[in-house]
Amino acid sequence: MPEPVIGVAGLGRLGGTLARKCAEEDILVHEFDPRHPEKWESLLAPDVLVDCSAAPAVRHAVELCTRLRVPLVECVSDLDEEHLRLLDGLAQHVPVVRATNLSLGNYLMTRSMELVVQAVRTMDRAGITGIVPEAAVLERHPATKTHRPSATATALARRWEDGTGSSVSDVASLRAGGAVSDHEIRLTWPEQTFTVSHGVLSLDAAASTAIGVAGWTVGRSPGHYAVHDIFDDMLASMGGPGAGPDRGDHV
Repeated sequence: MPEPVIGVAGLGRLGGTLARKCAEEDILVHEFDPRHPEKWESLLAPDVLVDCSAAPAVRHAVELCTRLRVPLVECVSDLDEEHLRLLDGLAQHVPVVRATNLSLGNYLMTRSMELVVQAVRTMDRAGITGIVPEAAVLERHPATKTHRPSATATALARRWEDGTGSSVSDVASLRAGGAVSDHEIRLTWPEQTFTVSHGVLSLDAAASTAIGVAGWTVGRSPGHYAVHDIFDDMLASMGGPGAGPDRGDHV
């Protein structure tokens, strides 16, 4: 089966890296400049659109996917209620993937944290006092990223709170340092600490995953899909651990 033609909306760091990785893998790319959405109608239709633009341009990406009936991989993180409403409407017609963090390491970090949550809840139910630790989340991005806290940090905090019923003590944001990002969740008991962390050194990590996720969406039924459940599905299809959505399942 031939590789899908990938549309890339956004010419920034992630969009540029994705276009380069596609070129290296001989995957055809159509670039959609969010500064000139009026020109999009004249461009050839892709098989799937990966939106790496910014919040003000999300509406144009949704409109394009609605008109062409192609899947959308939405990588913009700072979405408001109006953006989410637009994505909900689009998901009635095509697959929509929320992909605010595309790195394999974030997937492994999140799944590891779920195991920790399960162990903490089990021991708490067993009556081991003081087993639920204080939890805090730290995220670091370069100074060029103004949105804080990051969507990844917020998701980590929410997973902890939903799993344990205990609020995180803080979600801290640092804007300094290297070109990509670091995320950490720190658990503290009176006598010990446990930290799960993940750092991204290059946007190649996200771009490589975006190619795989984009290909996965082609031919799927309309609906919302979570990028981590797509990882689960990929592992399950290769006989690995995890059980992701079958075709048509909403996540």
